[in-house]
Amino acid sequence: MTSITFPNDFPSCDKMISTLKVTFEKSWRIPMDIEDVENWLNNFSGEFYSKEDERRIALWLLCNFTYYGDIEINHLCAVLFHNLMHKLAVDMNLTCALDVDNVLKKTVFTSIGSASESGGLMLYHFRQEANLSIDRFVFPIASEISNSDIIVCIDDVILSGGTAARFFYNNKNLLEGKNIFYLSLISTKESVKKLEKLNIPVISCSTLDERSKVFSDESLCFYKFPEIKKFARDIAEGYGLKIEPSNPLGYKDGQYSFGFFYNIPNNTLPIFWSSQNWTPIFARKEKYQNETQARRQYGFFI
Repeated sequence: MTSITFPNDFPSCDKMISTLKVTFEKSWRIPMDIEDVENWLNNFSGEFYSKEDERRIALWLLCNFTYYGDIEINHLCAVLFHNLMHKLAVDMNLTCALDVDNVLKKTVFTSIGSASESGGLMLYHFRQEANLSIDRFVFPIASEISNSDIIVCIDDVILSGGTAARFFYNNKNLLEGKNIFYLSLISTKESVKKLEKLNIPVISCSTLDERSKVFSDESLCFYKFPEIKKFARDIAEGYGLKIEPSNPLGYKDGQYSFGFFYNIPNNTLPIFWSSQNWTPIFARKEKYQNETQARRQYGFFI
C-alpha cells in the first residue's frame, strides 16, 4: 500500500485530535467527543493509501471544516439586517428613524421553499435579531404582499442560484413591480450574478469563490501544504464515489467544507455527511418530497 510523504511541519494525528477537542468545546460548542471522531475515522480503511495516512488526511480536512452554531447564525442574521438597512438608507435617501420605520411598514420578509426547510428557520432567527414584529413576515409568499413595496427573501445559502431563480420566475406575477432583495448567510459569485441578471440584488455575509473549494488551485485548505492536496482529493473522491457516486465531492462538484447546526448542505464533501454505508461525522438530514421517499429511506412502510 502506497504511503504518503508528509511535510515535516504537517501536524500529527495526536496534535490534530487535541485541536479538535478544544474546537468541539470552545468553538463549535457541540456534544461531540473523540469517540465520535474515531468512529468516523474508521471509515478510512486504507483502500487508497495506508490506513494511517488516510486518517491523518481526514483529520486535516475535519480541522478545516467550518461549523455554524446557533450563536453564529444569530450573529450573521444581525449582520444581514444591518447591511439591508444600510442599503435601503442609501438607495432611498433615508435620513431619520421615522423614514426607516415608514419603509419597514411597507416591507415584508419571506423565504423560498416550504415551511419545513431551512429558509423558514432563517426567518425565525432573523426576526429575533432584527427585532421586527411578526406581521412583517409572510410565509409562504401570497397575495398579502400586494400592499408592500419591498420584498425581502431570506435563506441560509445560495450556491448555484438555480432554486432562487426558479422561485422568482414562478412567482413573477406576485413580485412584478416590487423592490426585491435576497438575503443569504452564504452565497457564491455565480449565484449573485445569476440573480443580478434578474435585477435582484443579493446581500450576504460571505461570498464563496475558488478559495473555498477544498481541492481547487486556490484552495485555502491546502495553501500551506499544496503537495498534500492531490492525495487528499484521491481519498475524498475515492470514498465519495462509493457512498455518493453521482456527487462524490458534493452536489455539482461543490467541494465545500462547512455546515450548520441544523443540517449540512449537500454541496459539502460527502465524507463528512453521507450515511450511505458510511458513518458520518455530521449526519445530513435529507429532504424528502413525500412520505413514500422518507419511508423507503428507513426501510419500512406504514
